[in-house]
Amino acid sequence: MIRRIWSVLFAAVFVMAACGGDSEEPEAVPVETVDLDEVPAVAIPTPTPSPMPATPTATPEPTAIPFPELLVWPTFVPEAWPRTPDEAAAGFARQVALGERAAEPRPAVQYDTSATAEIPRLAEDGSPFGVATTIHMQQVQLGDGSLAWVVISAQSDDIVVESPPMGELLAGGTVVTGEGQGFEGTIVLQIEDQDGLLGLALAQGGALGVNLPFRAELPFNQRPASGNWATLTGYTDSAVDGSLSALTMLPVRLVDGS
Repeated sequence: MIRRIWSVLFAAVFVMAACGGDSEEPEAVPVETVDLDEVPAVAIPTPTPSPMPATPTATPEPTAIPFPELLVWPTFVPEAWPRTPDEAAAGFARQVALGERAAEPRPAVQYDTSATAEIPRLAEDGSPFGVATTIHMQQVQLGDGSLAWVVISAQSDDIVVESPPMGELLAGGTVVTGEGQGFEGTIVLQIEDQDGLLGLALAQGGALGVNLPFRAELPFNQRPASGNWATLTGYTDSAVDGSLSALTMLPVRLVDGS
């Protein structure tokens, strides 16, 4: 009897062990991982500041245009100052650039407070062609505050003065060098101040469209006029009718050579 009871208990234990061995382990749930380096950055918008009211700026005072120390026209106080570049160019051509023998200047080209205008040559029939000289002008402020235009130089490609330079101080005479051309190679050189002609000389350059070097001594009767305006002029006339063929005028100063 006892053996039978042990047999039944043993069988029960065996069955329980067998049942427990067949139980399955629960499946592990995979956990997704995130690589922080691959996460896109999110741009945080910067708040736009409210526009500040514009600070009013003071209007600058107009800059005075100084009267040049040196110029070639006018070298005296005229009855009426030219108020436009065209007016100045026309007055210069009439009064200085050989008067009636000079063609009317072409319309001036203005660059703020400076301007240029061309005086053409004259053909046999009187029609203008080419360029005899180029007038260089500057706007200036007069003593009463009004604005005017003056000629500060006139230069031609046919008469190029290399010495003396513009603005040179001269006393009693000078040597003029450069290159140029004229009728039969002749270039007229002269120096004058506001009182009139002081000296004159002839230089020999090129002709027929060819510039050649020239050199000429230009003595003049010095007047004690330290610091006064004076003008060195080189020009040549047309062989056809005596009209202006080329003109160069540079400002210089006369000093007391005594």
